[in-house]
Amino acid sequence: MNKSLKWVVAIMIGGGVVALLVWASIAGRQEAATEAKRERPIESPSRVSVQNGEATIQMDPANQSRNGIAVSPLQLTSRRQEYRANAVVLAVQELIDLRNNYVPARSQLEKAQASLDVSRRAYERVKALYEDEQNASAKAVQAAEGTMRSDEVTLKAAQDSYHLAEDNVRQRWGSVITSWLLKGSPEFEGLVRQENFLIQVTLPGSDIPAPQNASIETASGRILSAKLVGPLPRLDPRIQAPVFVYVTPRNPDVIPGMSLVALLPAGASARGLVIPRLAVVWWQGKAWAYVQVASDKFARREVLTEMPVGDGWFVTRSFPAEQKVVVTGAQQLLSEEFRSQIQVGGEETK
Repeated sequence: MNKSLKWVVAIMIGGGVVALLVWASIAGRQEAATEAKRERPIESPSRVSVQNGEATIQMDPANQSRNGIAVSPLQLTSRRQEYRANAVVLAVQELIDLRNNYVPARSQLEKAQASLDVSRRAYERVKALYEDEQNASAKAVQAAEGTMRSDEVTLKAAQDSYHLAEDNVRQRWGSVITSWLLKGSPEFEGLVRQENFLIQVTLPGSDIPAPQNASIETASGRILSAKLVGPLPRLDPRIQAPVFVYVTPRNPDVIPGMSLVALLPAGASARGLVIPRLAVVWWQGKAWAYVQVASDKFARREVLTEMPVGDGWFVTRSFPAEQKVVVTGAQQLLSEEFRSQIQVGGEETK
């Protein structure tokens, strides 16, 4: 092989090596790009938008079914306006102590009355015998009269103690509860056994009458019914307002000494809707509900909570009648809404 041929062969071999290196480099880059693409998380387009100032989430019927989304139409109803008033659960230990003082006073009164009845009849009998040809001595008449007079004094003292105990109860608790205590009525026994509880309600003003029926809102948001017992002969020292007492059945959310809110109906009735408690989700300290604005779209709308009712909240605006709200799966929609927002935020930072 001559020298020129050797150079040609060397050049060809060198070119092949270079081509092989270039191909390997390109193949490596393509493989790295493919691997990076494979490892990149799958990103779904955001299903959340803002329409008419409301966050709206889009979800097709199949996803609605998988997430357990269920809706229900809202129905118009009427409800009287309500005042909110301070309320506190009263302890009945004071009533029990007052009854423990009253019972002995009543027993002493009955005993004194019985003794006087006996001594009066004895005196009258001895006196009649004395006047009937002195069949009894004057000394016996005097002794019988002395016993009777002593029993009269004892009865007067027992009556004073009895009335003092009764007045003490009435001055603290009013005439209705005093009557319960004095008679040992079923209402009083229900309080002692904690089947019912007394709620002290301070009216917002002296010009507001106490309604016969009220609602009590507990710390957990539960609404309880309460019936008026009567006025308490005292004023709330904080606001110098009249105080009334209501009775409500036993409930785990009602504990003596606990502060509550009383909802007192007053004024004219208003037309509105009840947003079910199951439809409400909480975010940033506010209540929200999802309304179905299309077959595959749900808008998050604020729920005003000034007028709670037994199974939700009464509202007079923002929710048209017959509009459907999500009653099952609202929390899933809220989670999906913010999950989509997080994905959008992540894309914007890339």
